Amino acid sequence: MEIWLLSIGSAAVAKIGQEDIIEMLSHLLALSTIIVLVAGHGRLLDPPSRASIWRFNANAKPNYDDAGLNCGGVYRQHVRNRGKCGICGDPYDMKEPRPHEIGGTFGKGIIAAKYKAEQILPITVEITAFHQGYWTFKICPNPKSTSQSCFDKYPLELVNGDMKFYPPTQGKHIVKYRLPKGLYCEHCVLQWRYIAGNSWGDCDNGTSQLGCGSQETFGACSDISISAPNFIQGGSMPTHVAYSGNVDKDLLDFLRKMTRKTIKKKPNKPSIKHKNKHKKKSNRKPRERQTKHSKRKKVFFWE
Repeated sequence: MEIWLLSIGSAAVAKIGQEDIIEMLSHLLALSTIIVLVAGHGRLLDPPSRASIWRFNANAKPNYDDAGLNCGGVYRQHVRNRGKCGICGDPYDMKEPRPHEIGGTFGKGIIAAKYKAEQILPITVEITAFHQGYWTFKICPNPKSTSQSCFDKYPLELVNGDMKFYPPTQGKHIVKYRLPKGLYCEHCVLQWRYIAGNSWGDCDNGTSQLGCGSQETFGACSDISISAPNFIQGGSMPTHVAYSGNVDKDLLDFLRKMTRKTIKKKPNKPSIKHKNKHKKKSNRKPRERQTKHSKRKKVFFWE
């Protein structure tokens, strides 16, 4: 097989062999991969999401578009699906399980990180193309759930108490969050939602400006584990306990460490029926009752 190439503006002719063609195609393939990566917008790196865990785990299936999970785009999300998006950034109208949900192409349930209950955890997000806006994090203790309401119950707070983080520019951002109080599980799902703010739209107050209206949305899911806390006397009990598969060992250890307050049992008082049985007989004779009533003295008053 031979291909002849004519250079523009020159009569020079180059003859390329089959080996050169294979080498050229490999370079074009690598270039197309780079173009796809540059076209991305943001990814969750720590704990790595289901789309990005292949960067740290050789056994995970690679997703070269791990920074482009944008719910299918603005039109598909806000027009066709009426603002809905898959829990992990997949288009909402895709067949379940969607690619990044449990049972999907990339939803293998690999635990990416382990944490302790109520700890402060640093989360790393990389923005490859800055679109202003903000992001939030939420947790669902049921890894098989595809309902957004499960995540809405457990939002993560920043250390300053805010829910939304506004990245100032593109690049990697390490942000500290606090795990929800009283929540621990063998297998939780951490959800990242990045709402862009670079599109012009209508605001709620009737005006129009940048950042209002339907915006491009990105998402990702990470599989994490939150261990049970050590039992503290007088401490609050956990609000939610969840596990998948076998019984959580940390949960069993937690229950074993729990101590009950001993209550001294008071002896039961004998009932009235049993009182006479144990009462000693008296030798005294019973008194005779007086049958005659004593006469009452009449008292007269004169005015």
